[in-house]
Amino acid sequence: MPPNNPRAGPTGLCWFMIRRLPPLLEAFAQEIDGVRVSDDIEYIHRMRVASRRLRAALPVFRPCFSQKSYGRWMASIAGITRALGEARDADVQIAFLQKYNKKQLAAWKKRHGDDGSEPPAALAVRYLLSDLSSHRARHQQRVLSALDSLEKSGVVPEMREAFCPPAASDRRIPRQALAYGIPTLAAARIESRLLALLSYEPWVNHPDAVAEHHATRIAAKKLRYTMEIYGPVYRRGLAKPHARVRMIQEILGDLHDCDVWIDAITRILLKERSRFRSANEEKRPDTATLGSLKVFLRDREKERILLHRRFVRYWESQFRAGTWDELRSTLVTGRRQRFVPAGIAPVAEVRAAAEPIAAMAPELLTHERHVTRLALMLFDGTRPFHHLTARDRLLLECAAMLHDIGWKGGRRKHHERSARAIIAAETLPLDIEERAVIALAAFSHRGRRSPEDHPLYPLIAPRYQERSLALSALLRVADGLDYEHLGTVQEVHCIISTGFVSCDVIAETDAAVEKDHARGKADLFLKAFGRELVIR
Repeated sequence: MPPNNPRAGPTGLCWFMIRRLPPLLEAFAQEIDGVRVSDDIEYIHRMRVASRRLRAALPVFRPCFSQKSYGRWMASIAGITRALGEARDADVQIAFLQKYNKKQLAAWKKRHGDDGSEPPAALAVRYLLSDLSSHRARHQQRVLSALDSLEKSGVVPEMREAFCPPAASDRRIPRQALAYGIPTLAAARIESRLLALLSYEPWVNHPDAVAEHHATRIAAKKLRYTMEIYGPVYRRGLAKPHARVRMIQEILGDLHDCDVWIDAITRILLKERSRFRSANEEKRPDTATLGSLKVFLRDREKERILLHRRFVRYWESQFRAGTWDELRSTLVTGRRQRFVPAGIAPVAEVRAAAEPIAAMAPELLTHERHVTRLALMLFDGTRPFHHLTARDRLLLECAAMLHDIGWKGGRRKHHERSARAIIAAETLPLDIEERAVIALAAFSHRGRRSPEDHPLYPLIAPRYQERSLALSALLRVADGLDYEHLGTVQEVHCIISTGFVSCDVIAETDAAVEKDHARGKADLFLKAFGRELVIR
C-alpha cells in the first residue's frame, strides 16, 4: 500500500488520506458503546452521520488501498449505515411526535383552557407512537447484530492501521504531488456533485415532485460531504458554499419527513378503508383514531406546502447570489498555497513526465505514438487559421500520448478512465486548466463525446474551453486515422479553403477504413473551427 512504504513516502493522494480519514474513523468508532446502550438517540445519529462521511471519503482514496481491503471496509460500513438508518428514522419520528404533541397541547389549552379535552390529532399521535415504539425495539436488535458483525470482522482496527503511516514517511510532504494531482481531482469531483444537484433544477418548482425532491436532498448531501473531504485544499475551506448546501439539505430533509408521514398515514387509511372490522382487533385504529389520523394528515400536507415554498425561495436566492459561480471560481483560484504549483513547467519536463504515464498501457504505446504524429501533422497543417500556440501543441502532444491509458481496464469506457487517470496523475507537471485541456481531449476522442460533457469544462476559463474543443477535434480525427492500430496512414497534408479544409492522406496500403472513421469523427472539427473537414 503506497502510504506504508517509508523509502518512497506517500503519494500526494495518500498523504492527504492520512490526514483526512483517521478523524472520520474515530468519529465513527467512538459512538459504538453509546449505540449499544441506546440511552440517548444522539449516539445513533452521530454514528450514522459518521458512517456516511466515511463511506463518502473512502472511494476518494481508493488507490491507496488494496482492492480486497477496500471492498471489505465498504461492505462493513454500508451494513452498519443501513442498520443505523432504520433505527434513526424511528427515533426521528418518535421525537417529532413527542414535540408535535407537546406543541399542539399547549396551543389547545391556550384556546380552550384546562377543560380535559385534547387536540384533534392527539389520538393519532398516541397510535403512531405506540406503533413506532414496537418497531424501534426490533430495529435496536438489528443494530446490535450489525455491531457484533462489525467487531468480529476486525474492520475498525484494520482501518486504523491502514490509515496510519510510518513516522518517517509522515514527515515528508510530497509538495509537487499535492500541487499537481489533488487540486484537479478535487475540482472535478466537487463540480460533478454540483452538476448532479443542479440537474434537478427543472423539478424545484413542482410541489408534487416527491421523488425528485428526495433525490435533490441526496445530491446535496453528497456534494456537502465531498466539499468536506476536500475543504483543506482551499483557503477558506469552502465554508460558505458548504453552509448553503447544508441549508438546502436541511429544508429538503424536513420536506422529506412530511412526505414520509403523508405516505405512511395514507397507507393506513387506505388499508383500513377496505377491511372488515371486528370487536377483537384492539391493535387496529378505531373510527375516532382514523378521524384523528386524517387531521394529522391534513396538517402534514399543509406543512409540506409551506416547506416547499421555503425551499423554492432559498434555491432561487442561491442563483441570485451567484453561489455556484463563486464555488466554481474558488475550485480553480481559491486554493491554499500548498496546493498551487510553483510555476509553469518547461516543455522538456512535461514531455518527459508524459512518457512513463503513457506506458501504463504498453500494448497501446505504438498506437499512441502514431496518433501523436498524425495529430501534430494536423495541428501544423491547420495552423494558418487556428492560431494556437506552441504550448497548445505540447498539450495536444500529451493528450495524444495519453488518450488510451485507460485501455488496461478494457475497451468499454476506456476514454473515461483515461481522463480520470490524467486528472489524478501526480507526476504530470500541469496545473488545473492545462491538465483539464488534456483530460477533456482524451475524454472526447471516441464516440459522440464532447469536452462540454465533462464536469471540468465549466470550471476552466473560456480561452481554455476553446483550446479543449480545438485540440479534442484534432485528436479525434487523428485517432480515426489509426482506427485499426496498424499505422497504415503515414502522412496527412492539409489544404485550407474558404469554409472547409481538405486533408490528403498518404498511406502504404488501402486506408479506406481509416478515412471513413476519420470522417465520422470530424463533427467536433466543424464545431471547433467552423470549417468542414474533407478527408481524401
